[in-house]
Amino acid sequence: MNAVSAKTGATSPATYNIALMHPFDVRGAKIGGLETYIRDFITFCPPDTRILFVGVDAVGDMKLGEVVEAEFRGRRFDFLPVLRYSDDQAREAARSITQSITAQFFMGLARHITSISREMRARRCSVDLRRVEFAWLPFMLRLPYVQMLHGEGVPNLPMDSLLQRYRFVHQLGERLAVATSRKFLCVNPMITERQRATYPNYAGKIDTLWTWVNTNIFRPQPFPPSIDPFRIVFIGRLDAFKQPRLMFKVIARLREKLNGAVEFHYVGTSDPTRYAEFAAIEDVTVRHGFQDAKGVAAVVSRAHAGILTSEFEGMPRCVLETLAIGRPVVAVHLPQLEAVIEDGVSGYLVPREMPEEDLIETLARRFMEVCGAIAQDAVDPVSVAAKIATFTPDHQLARVYRLHQEIQRRDLAAPGERLVQSWGDT
Repeated sequence: MNAVSAKTGATSPATYNIALMHPFDVRGAKIGGLETYIRDFITFCPPDTRILFVGVDAVGDMKLGEVVEAEFRGRRFDFLPVLRYSDDQAREAARSITQSITAQFFMGLARHITSISREMRARRCSVDLRRVEFAWLPFMLRLPYVQMLHGEGVPNLPMDSLLQRYRFVHQLGERLAVATSRKFLCVNPMITERQRATYPNYAGKIDTLWTWVNTNIFRPQPFPPSIDPFRIVFIGRLDAFKQPRLMFKVIARLREKLNGAVEFHYVGTSDPTRYAEFAAIEDVTVRHGFQDAKGVAAVVSRAHAGILTSEFEGMPRCVLETLAIGRPVVAVHLPQLEAVIEDGVSGYLVPREMPEEDLIETLARRFMEVCGAIAQDAVDPVSVAAKIATFTPDHQLARVYRLHQEIQRRDLAAPGERLVQSWGDT
């Protein structure tokens, strides 16, 4: 993304205006499901809608608190940075509250609340939130907003995030968001039902919105001509809850079974060497670092299969992207993955309720089955990709735009003004 012009104040009026807020820089190297959501939200934004993104300046070339017109993937939007925080700082989870980008972004929002209020009100924005910790801002500004919960919140499981120690911050934000948002969306039906049970008075506004994959970029590709070496890919941060130690042990076991003919391809900015188990596979690992969406698709297309060992997820985008390329995924069972991983068709789900040694052996054996099936031309990339047919922007993201359109027609239209609808009825 390049900033194409700098100017303050609201731009020419659009039919609809949506404000996004998230602690990262669209131009930067930070990757993850939330970041992909923001980038795709801009990419697929309807022509009659203008985005105001309140975020982070990771480069250091913008004036904080002022709007800059910017461009990303050919789409223009307005960028209002409230914090400078480099990609190097954001690569690993913070170890103290003073280092936390979440806490610093929180303070940046508070420092520039006057500018934020002026810009959002001038545009008559509704707000789209990814993190419940920031629900206080649209609540204070009395602006309607749609909240999404991408994961299980902060479970009692190992996490790199400081939210494990400051869990109450998330819980307070969640309660506020459920009570005051216009719509509270969860990333899979299991989370939706738990939230409805937790907040029965607001069950009517709690709904499911699945994650999606950009099928303009992630499309079925033929397998590499050889399975020697057998290439396995993982995309994302190596947070403790993703069980990287288990992942590395599985690759090491598979290496034994394949007499060394395996490669592990890691796309992400975490340092795997901080885990002792990585040493056993370091020499067969290719570290690709940060990749944009096209780069991720290129890496996956050169692989044979994906892996996921997480203890919890919302709906892991890395799995959807891997399947969309036509690569089967072997994963430790999560209920939401049943929607996209069918044993023997798009990979395998392995029950987690077994001793670790048995789990490692079972995962490795499933990878051996995938390897053999690919060698026999028994895996069809198009059939694998068909499992995510409804996990696309046209099916999922379009619902969010329609929600904001309905909210703005009902709550934000100027007196005597009627907004024209697009994208159909909600």
